[in-house]
Amino acid sequence: MRFLFIFFLMCGSVSAAEKGVDALEQFHQKVTSLQGEFVQVLLDADANKVQESSGLVWIKRPGLFRWEYNKPYPQIIVADGNRIWIYDPELEQVTVRKEEDAIGSAPALVLSGRHPLNKDFNIKELNRNDGYAWVSLTPKKEDADFSEIAVAFKGKVISVLELKDKLGQRTKIIFKGLKINALTDESRFKFVIPPGTDVIGADPPQ
Repeated sequence: MRFLFIFFLMCGSVSAAEKGVDALEQFHQKVTSLQGEFVQVLLDADANKVQESSGLVWIKRPGLFRWEYNKPYPQIIVADGNRIWIYDPELEQVTVRKEEDAIGSAPALVLSGRHPLNKDFNIKELNRNDGYAWVSLTPKKEDADFSEIAVAFKGKVISVLELKDKLGQRTKIIFKGLKINALTDESRFKFVIPPGTDVIGADPPQ
């Protein structure tokens, strides 16, 4: 199971939690784009590693992102501001969803979204004594594919995102080498359907 996900970090004390809220607010006020690498680990309900993936990510607010999984299998996920495209090169298949219908299954929209977070999530501080500042976001939509997103900052830099699904599995994403507000090329956020690809889901633009 592979998803697209994202968010931030901080410490476990009350003062750190307050800084965490501030870092979250500062992110949405000041960060317009980011790009870098990620490692994504899927853990089962007993915290055993099920799968590890890695790749590259580009995000531009509002509403644009691109995730490229390189290992162990290629997959590309693109949000173009209207639709989300999930492309599997090996299956020659792309699944399309309207962006407004995908907030429950595309936590990457947390980072790139155009709406205030409290519109779609209940937000609270998490106290973890691990040197990071954590915030918990639980979706307000009952049909969401996940039950919680925990995001962490190191200082004011997004470092880790954890997602828990309704089966108790957790997906942990660790970001590396992020560049903030340095993205200028928006062509990455336009998905061109490769010849011979089957299209499933929302009607693509003509």
